[in-house]
Formats: sequence, structure tokens, C-alpha cells
Amino acid sequence: MSLNAEPPIYNEQQHWQGLPQWQAMQHWWQQQNPSRQSQLYNELHHQLRENGAAVDPWHTSARQLDLQPWLIGSEQWHALESGVAQRHKLLNAMLADLYGPQSLLQQGIVPADVVYLNASFLLPCAGLAAAQPWLSLFACDVGRNSDGQFCVYNDVSRVPAGLGHVLEHRLAFNNTTTELNNQIKKTQLAGFFRQLQQLLQQPAPGSSQLPLAALLTHQQRDTAYFEHAFLANYLDIALVHGADLMFKDGKLWLKTLSGLQPIQSVLRYLEDNSCDPLELAPTSNGCAGLLQSIRQGQLFCANPPGTSLLESGALLPFMAQACQFLLAEPLQLASVTALWCGNSDALSQLQQQPQRYCVQHLNSDQQFVLSQLTDAELAAFWQQLAKQPQAFIAKEILPLSQLPCLTGSGGSESQSAALRLFSLLDKQQEIAVLPGALGRTNHHPLALQTQLNQGFNQQFNAKDVWVLAETSHSSSLLHNARSSVTLSRQAGLLPSRVADHLFWLGRYNERLNLICRALRAALPLLSSDDPKQGQYDARALLQFCLQANGATPDPDATVEVLLQPLFSDSNPQGLVAVLKNLLFNAQSVREYFGEDTWYVLDRLQSAVYSWPAQPDWLQPAELLRTLDEIILLQTAIYGINSETMTRSHSLRFMDLGQHLERALQTCGLLHSVFCQTTAADSLLEALLRMADTLLTYRRRYHSALHPLPIVDLLLLDDSTPRSVSYQCTVLLQKVKMLPPQQFANGTNQLQGNQSQLASEILALLQQTDPQQLFDAEQQPQLALSHLLLQLQLRLRQLSDTITLSYFSHIDLHNQWQRF
Repeated sequence: MSLNAEPPIYNEQQHWQGLPQWQAMQHWWQQQNPSRQSQLYNELHHQLRENGAAVDPWHTSARQLDLQPWLIGSEQWHALESGVAQRHKLLNAMLADLYGPQSLLQQGIVPADVVYLNASFLLPCAGLAAAQPWLSLFACDVGRNSDGQFCVYNDVSRVPAGLGHVLEHRLAFNNTTTELNNQIKKTQLAGFFRQLQQLLQQPAPGSSQLPLAALLTHQQRDTAYFEHAFLANYLDIALVHGADLMFKDGKLWLKTLSGLQPIQSVLRYLEDNSCDPLELAPTSNGCAGLLQSIRQGQLFCANPPGTSLLESGALLPFMAQACQFLLAEPLQLASVTALWCGNSDALSQLQQQPQRYCVQHLNSDQQFVLSQLTDAELAAFWQQLAKQPQAFIAKEILPLSQLPCLTGSGGSESQSAALRLFSLLDKQQEIAVLPGALGRTNHHPLALQTQLNQGFNQQFNAKDVWVLAETSHSSSLLHNARSSVTLSRQAGLLPSRVADHLFWLGRYNERLNLICRALRAALPLLSSDDPKQGQYDARALLQFCLQANGATPDPDATVEVLLQPLFSDSNPQGLVAVLKNLLFNAQSVREYFGEDTWYVLDRLQSAVYSWPAQPDWLQPAELLRTLDEIILLQTAIYGINSETMTRSHSLRFMDLGQHLERALQTCGLLHSVFCQTTAADSLLEALLRMADTLLTYRRRYHSALHPLPIVDLLLLDDSTPRSVSYQCTVLLQKVKMLPPQQFANGTNQLQGNQSQLASEILALLQQTDPQQLFDAEQQPQLALSHLLLQLQLRLRQLSDTITLSYFSHIDLHNQWQRF
């Protein structure tokens, strides 16, 4: 059987014909011509990109959002809602039993082999969540079977992916098809997210303070990470990695610039085995002690480790019996036909019709779509199954249903469709189902039902799901509060990892800016009246461009040899590599930036990737326009963040990175121009243009170009915004405003080594006599090279000291002693 062997027999539009909202939607779309439909499609995806949902270093998007939503009427929704709520309650009870008294095993309802042969059953988690729900947040994938009935084919418990995507899609629709949104009333999503927020931020007993809640995520920068950042920002909770956390005194603590802060609640989006390297996988990147803090009741964890047992599909064949045993009621929302191969009858059924099933190995993530295996692969599979049949679960492949989808070009097509529904169980055992869902479509129904453990990093088509209602409700978590409030001007806690990323974001942004400025100054030199001198001058600037990102270019290399690696997207020292590092750090602190910043970052990414495949260096007009745009966008990033971010440590660390990088690279630029080459007038003028100081120089010295005043202007003059002295003056001011350092003996020190280093660097500049840097014939002395190299060394030491003190939490006063 191929991926599209049999066409689905059910069309979702059968349920829409009698809905007045469907008639209104059809009428509205009929009024939109193909060009307008294409425009709306572009605007919709522009909204996703503006929200940061599609910004990544590789300039790719993992999903396409369809223009036409999936409509669900109230009657159909109530049946789904009731079924999902019951299933959530049932699975929570099953987890509590299997990690507790194990009555299901004792009564023979669930075979013991299904549990103990399952790699997702974690013995360290036995009795872990005795004082809290096992399954606070739940999702399930639902599709149509051959009878046209909805049934669940996958339960999602460890990482309920897609919840942030649902939110992104609805916000994008609200900002794109406003007229259509106003015509069709639907249930809003904000109420569900408000309940989730309240679950995570409930004050501890006897405390009136809002507790610290966090979303625990992985460190990979994939689409899942962006979803987690978006969701954490919307819920107003901290986005943390395992390295941000610390177990101490039975509690989980967040490392911040102001010390350790206790965490009360965690929304876990990290795989089970990756949560605690002490009790689970020792090589994981979670936090040692997380399980113990849950076990002691010090931490509320939404879906604690161990819940991934549901995702293996091992419990699907036994759901109906378990529902009667635990809840004393029939199962409302059926599960897909599933077979446990340890049962001889079930195994015989699988062998008779293998093409109908997808088989899951419980000891691993191996998945076998039997219809796609070759004869040799199928024979090897049967041999593997015969050795241990009780370790295999077979699930029937659903035909799913058809759904109309609009294309970006203005056309329409029909695709297979499935829903991912979400529900929430609070501490009072009340269940709320999200009045919406993540709709997914694909030309092949099998693609929606396999490899579900990969999340949504693969390409897929999405639909916003509208649950129809008589009236709309609130669409924001912000609501009017009548109670009294204590005013605050605190910006909140800043995790050390976040400060680290902000620091390097400032550095990479400034590095990219200086490289682009140097390129913009170098390219016109290549087409000057004296080509030989022009290439000689340009080579000094191009060597600086490569040196700025850690490369060591050949001093005798030609201009062509220098330009080629600079624009290669595979070169780790090239311009694209700087951009990727910039975006990596921006995405790591996605929740700290507003929509305008992400819009500019998206434009910046597009500008850098718009370089021609083989640029013509002798006709640089197109490249110069692109460089102008990049520099303008980077300036916009500076301006937006300066205008919108509060004057807190978050902005301070980004500014520290920017000014430190500008001082460091300006020293390198001056060394490249004056100490590694003989600077002609054309190169000196290009240097002044690059630093935006040409007009200042002319006002002071008119048209005569002298190396000494240029170095004084760019190195020692603290009134010039791009001079090294100005940067070091700002660095000292900002370093003195950093939070106190807390040492092992409990004492605080307001000004650590970084303050002393910044003072020494500034003193070195202030004590320099510019006349000693050049001789009487305006030739650079050895003292200039020594000064520039010494400044670069001290600035790198300052960067390392800030890192050790605030990002790595290394106590500099507790050095190893030699005995």
C-alpha cells in the first residue's frame, strides 16, 4: 500500500452545510479575488514571522497556515469536549495506578509485560506524584475512522506540543482577516490559557506573593523551542533550561543575577529521561534533584516525568476495560483499533491484514509501517516480532477525513485532516478543554499518523480550528482587576543564562554592523581610478572583516581570495555565520523582545540572505544597497530596544556587549589600517566614512588627512560616539551598575574585578600621549601597536571576568591553593 492507496471516504464539509457561519464564510471568500487571496496568505504568514514563529538561523519554516479555518459546530464540539475530558480523567487515573498500587496489573486488565517491557515506564518515578495530578496538561490526536466517527489514535503527555502554535495561529488570524473574524462568532482561547496560568502561579499556602513559575525546555533551536518561548512569554513565566536550575535544601532554585530564587511550579517541555541526570539518564541536560523536589512536595510539575508511558501507545488496546474498572462508565471517545501482539488472537489478526497497521516497539522509538516495507524488511520484522511479541503494539492506520484547503496562489484543494485537542486538569480535579485545536492537513493520511514522537519540526500544513459560539469572549490574558495593587518598578528576575545571551546578542549585533560598515567602505575602493592602490587599500578593510569573527587571513591574499570566504554561507568566520550567531542568541531570549524587534530581525535575516549567488565586486551597486539596508536595520534594533526595554539589567548586559565589542573591534580596525599596512589618503577617508566621523574630522581639520588626528579621534577622544575611549567610559559606568556579586562566604561586593579592569582600561587611554604614537613624518610608532594590542587583551579579560562572575557563577575569591 502506498501513502495514498485509498482515498478517504468522509468529507468534513458534510457537517458544515447547515451552519450559517459556513455560508457567511463562503460568501466572504467569494468576494475575494485570487490576487486578494494571495495577499491575505502572505499577510497571514507575515504575522507568524513578525511574532518570531518562523525566525531561525536557517531561514526555513516548518509549517504553512491555511487561510480557511476548520469549523466545528457546537453539537459536534460538545461530543468531542466530553470525550476528551473523560479520557484525560481516565489516563490520569491510569498513571496514578500504574505508578502506585497497580490494580490494573493485578486484575489482569493491563498485562504486566506491556508496562515492564516499556522503555517509557520509569521505576524512579513510582509514587512520584502522590500529592498532585499526574496529568495536568493533556493532548490527543483525533481523526475519522472508516465509519466516519472520531477516534483517538495518539495520546500526548510528556511534551504536549502544538499548544503554542494554536495561540500563534489565532493571533495571526485576528490581525489578518479582521472582517471575517467579526462576522463569525467563535469561542476564544484566552480563558483556557488563563486557567493554565493560574494553575502555575497559585500562591503557596500562607503566602500572598506570586510564586515563580517556569517553562522547562531543551537547548536546541528548533520550531519546538520557538513555540516554548512564545508560550512562556504569553503566560508570563520564565523560560529556563536545565542549566538555569539548581537543587538545594530540597527545593529547585533559579540562578539569577541577584542570587538563587525558589521555583514553585514547572511546566515541563523536556523529555522524561532528560529531566534529571541524577535519577534518570546521566547524560541528560536537565536538573539533578528535580524528581526529589517533586517527591518532597516542594515543586509542582505539570506532567512530571513518567507520563510518557501514554505516548508509546501501549495502553490503547485496554482503554475501554480500564474505563469501566476505574471510572465505572463506558469510554465516550473511542480509541483507534489497537492490538497487543502478546495476545495470540491479536497477533493472528495482525498477520492476516498487516497492511492496515503501524507497529510500535515498546523498548524503543522504532516504528514499522508494514505496508511500506520491502519483502526482506518485512521478513526481518516478523523474525524480530517472533522473538518477543509482547513488546509490540499495532495501531490501525485511519483513512482520516478530507478538508478543503486554500492555496497561496488563490486555488483550492482537498487534503486529509486530523485534530490535536488539549485539556487541563487543575488541582481541584476539574478538567477544562481548550475550545479550539491544532488542525493539521496533508495529502497523505499516513503522514499525519506516523513519527509523532518527532513533534512538529517536520514540514506540515496547519489549520486554525474555530469552535462556533453565539457570542465571542475575552481574547486576552490581561483583564480589569478591581482589587488594590502595590505599585512596582522592578523588572523581574533575570536568569544568568538570559543575561549571557543578551550580552552576546549585543556583541554579535555590533560585530555584524562593523563588518558591514567595513565592506561598504571597501567595495568602492575596488572600482577607483587607481585599481592597484584601490585593491591594496581594500585589502586592509577586508582582512579586518575576517579577523573580526576570529579568522586569520593570509596577509598576502588577493581581494578575491578574501571576499570568497567572507560571503560563503558555509564559512564559520563569514558574514552569514555572524548572523546565525546573532539570531541564535536573540531566539534564546525571545520572550524579552517585542513584536517590532522580531519584525526587524526578520527583515535583517532576509536582507543578509538576499546576497546574489556570485556577486560582481566591480559593479557593487546592488551589494551596497543591501549593506545600507542591513546597517539601517541594525540601527533600528538598537533604537527599538533602547526605546522599549526598561532600564534594567537585561538592557544593561546587551549594552555592555555592544560597547565592549565596538571598543575591541575598533582597536583591531586601527591596528589593521595603521600597523599592518601603509595607509593612503583613500584608505584614511574610507576609515572616517566607516566610523561616521568624516564630517567631524572636516570641521576640526578641514580637508587635510593626517593619521595622528584620525587615531586621536577614533581612539582617545571620549566625545566621539564611535571612539574606543567613549566605549570604555560607558563600559565603566555600566559595570558599576551591575548587581552585587555574592561570594561563597555570604558577603557581597559591589565592584568586583570587572570594575577594576574597566577603570584600568580607561586610565590606560587617558594617560596616553597621542604625540608619542607617530613620529615627525606621521608614521606610526611601535607604541601604537603595543597600545592597541594591550587594549584588546584587557577588553577580552573584561569579557571573561563578566562571564565568570555573572554567567558561570564561579566564585573568583575561592581560588585553588597550592600546598
